[in-house]
Amino acid sequence: MKKDKKENKQKIKDIQNEIDNTLIRSISRKINPYLTKIIGNYYWLLHALIMTGSGIVLLFDNNIYHLLVIFNIVCIDCIACVFLHDCPLTILENKYLYNSIVNDKSDVLKNANILYKCNHQYEKTLEFLTNMVCFLFGKITFLILLSLFKLQLTHNIAFIM
Repeated sequence: MKKDKKENKQKIKDIQNEIDNTLIRSISRKINPYLTKIIGNYYWLLHALIMTGSGIVLLFDNNIYHLLVIFNIVCIDCIACVFLHDCPLTILENKYLYNSIVNDKSDVLKNANILYKCNHQYEKTLEFLTNMVCFLFGKITFLILLSLFKLQLTHNIAFIM
């Protein structure tokens, strides 16, 4: 009985060794570090594009509907930050790149002698998103009041308001 168990265990080990040493597995092990770097860079690029696009719409667009779309995206990100304790894209960046845009921003601020009292990434992200929501809300409210009183914006201040 013991001999059969030992033989079965040996057969299982032999089969596992054959599976681990196949050509596809060895290629996969060699490609994996490069593939994770590519995936991490994809999430970094997606994060940067979303933030840049949102910033451009926020600063230069006066269409209330466009601003409401950005407002909803930022609010959904705030909710995700509360549930996940960080921005979902930041989590994915940290997983694949072991670094994120938030860490890079913190390093830039530290080099400029602008320091936070704590090192919690979660609080910094929520502070940033809260500021974005407030700025969007203020701009939308201002544009609604302008249309309510039928006032026109001049081109000189259009990029801010």
